[in-house]
Amino acid sequence: MTTLKKTVEKKPAAQKLLTEKKVPAIGLIKEKKPAATKPRVSKKVTATSKVSEDERKKMIADNAYYRAQRRNFSPEGIEEDWLEAEAEVTKNLI
Repeated sequence: MTTLKKTVEKKPAAQKLLTEKKVPAIGLIKEKKPAATKPRVSKKVTATSKVSEDERKKMIADNAYYRAQRRNFSPEGIEEDWLEAEAEVTKNLI
C-alpha cells in the first residue's frame, strides 16, 4: 500500500493565520485610523453656575496675585492688577 504525503506550503505564521481566518487581523497589523476630533469647549464658569460672592472675590484675589507675581510684586500697579483681575473674572462669569 502506498501512502501519499501532501506537500504543505510554508508561510510566515502571521500570514498563515490571516489566510486561515483563525485569528483576527487586529493586533497583528495595526492600521492607523483618523482620530475623531471633537471641538474643544472652553470651561468658563457661567453666571448660571451660581458662583457665590465669596468665591468670586477669591477668584479675583487669586488672579490679581498672579498678575502681581508677574510684575515681581512691585508696589506700583496694585490697583491696576485688581481692576484687571476683576474685569477678567467678571467677563469669564458671564
